[in-house]
Amino acid sequence: MNCHNAIKTESPYIKRIYNAIERNEPIQWVRIHNLPDLAYFNHAQHVKVGGIECVTCHGPIQEMEVVQQYSSLTMGWCINCHRETVVKTDGNAYYDKLVKMHAENSKDPLKVVNIGGLECSKCHY
Repeated sequence: MNCHNAIKTESPYIKRIYNAIERNEPIQWVRIHNLPDLAYFNHAQHVKVGGIECVTCHGPIQEMEVVQQYSSLTMGWCINCHRETVVKTDGNAYYDKLVKMHAENSKDPLKVVNIGGLECSKCHY
């Protein structure tokens, strides 16, 4: 409920969630974004480490009265993102050697595709 401590707190949909929590009942979710069981997606890897904003994939969620799927989230859509997205390496020493090695061989910025972002096992297991 991180976002909804401040966003749309008066929404009847959000109130349903708080009511379920107060009654210690399971929340009755309606799945909006449904990936197949054979695919794995890690929000932390994309949001915390990658610095990807929610709106990149979920669209203008703050303007949606009822959440709906914004992006196709198909394999092709994800692969295209991995081909185009520049890795945010600033302040993360993990990437220092990779950035240096990449710069020796390319003038282009380091992108997700350059660090294994198209390897099947990144998303499939």
